[in-house]
Amino acid sequence: MTAEFDVAIVGGGPSGAAAAHYLASQGHSVLVCEKKAFPREKTCGDGLTPRAVKVLSDMGLSQELDTWERVEGLRVHAAGKTMELPFPELQDFCNYGLVKPRRQLDQIVLDHAEAAGAKVLYETQAKEPIFDRGVMAGFIAKRDGQDEEVRAQWVICAEGAATKFARSLGRVRNEDYPMGFAIRQYFKSPMEHSGWFEAYLDVRSGPKQLPGYGWVFPVGDGTVNAGVGLLSTYGGWRAVNLHDLQNNFIAQLPPEWEVTPETVCSKPRAGRLFMGSSVWPPHGPGFLLTGDAAGMINPCNGEGIAYGYETGRIAGRHIHEALQSGGSPVLEGYTKELEYIYGPYFRLGRRFVKLIGHPALMEKLVGMAMHSKTVMSFALTLLANLEDERGQNAEQRGLKMMKKLAELKP
Repeated sequence: MTAEFDVAIVGGGPSGAAAAHYLASQGHSVLVCEKKAFPREKTCGDGLTPRAVKVLSDMGLSQELDTWERVEGLRVHAAGKTMELPFPELQDFCNYGLVKPRRQLDQIVLDHAEAAGAKVLYETQAKEPIFDRGVMAGFIAKRDGQDEEVRAQWVICAEGAATKFARSLGRVRNEDYPMGFAIRQYFKSPMEHSGWFEAYLDVRSGPKQLPGYGWVFPVGDGTVNAGVGLLSTYGGWRAVNLHDLQNNFIAQLPPEWEVTPETVCSKPRAGRLFMGSSVWPPHGPGFLLTGDAAGMINPCNGEGIAYGYETGRIAGRHIHEALQSGGSPVLEGYTKELEYIYGPYFRLGRRFVKLIGHPALMEKLVGMAMHSKTVMSFALTLLANLEDERGQNAEQRGLKMMKKLAELKP
């Protein structure tokens, strides 16, 4: 059987769902092929920064967002100190974050796309692309044990970090770019309404402080999401066992969290994070890559949800314009827009994580920064990429200046 659509999307996670919602809302026929059955678990901290909140609101989910666990900012624990850093007051973004487990979040956003008119097929895996005279024209999908041919004018690869389908399109991760590793679990806790993203910067493997952080995020349903992330810029990352790192982190948490082996309510889940636009270029004849599949994860904090939503909607807009105008099957404009929006910041981020990849330097920088709330507030703005286009205070000027400096050769 052959099915024909304007746009076929491989993957129903954040970027795939955002692209599907945008395109379906514009009246296009859209198919989403999601290889898993929903709801499903994902390795994620479940935190939504102001960037993610903004794009979810732009998708018309504001009423839904009002019911989710709200946080005021970041509470940092490091060098024997604790510091509360509220999200800044900005014109472009709200001053709060949210927490929503991915098991629920991804279902909500994909249902929203389906309500807009997209067709969603679960447990359907894209196996191999179909090319017609050098232009991608669809793919072979496996569903219920049978192969089906999906034809589309455009294909979006939004498969996350699975990479198998992206590799078949000739797109692989640049191994010189940083990669992240994360592991998390859910725990029952009496502190599930702390009102903050809790970040612990003293993550160690033996005596060394590692480039990464541990987190405890309040879910609001009697549980917390607790986990730890590590950067590949640490030279000894291959020798670090993530499960041991997680156990050591949990053991050092303050007793008031009651996050212990006795309160665990899920198995640990680990995953890798492709960072800093490390899969490039994210376009080809008849196809675009979005979100994690394009390596669009912030190297500074491991955030990928916001960039998945943003790049999904940007891809949807470029394809919508091409469908309206009958434009070229090679959407170089999409890649140019991503470079314009994210390029300078991601280059800054790649330099930053390379710098902190040295344990001794990481420990010294953290110790110095924790003596100044001004410095740490700027760090929050920088690491969360909360640039306000019209902002002119010291933090905004500093972020804009550092992005320009990142363009200079070392």
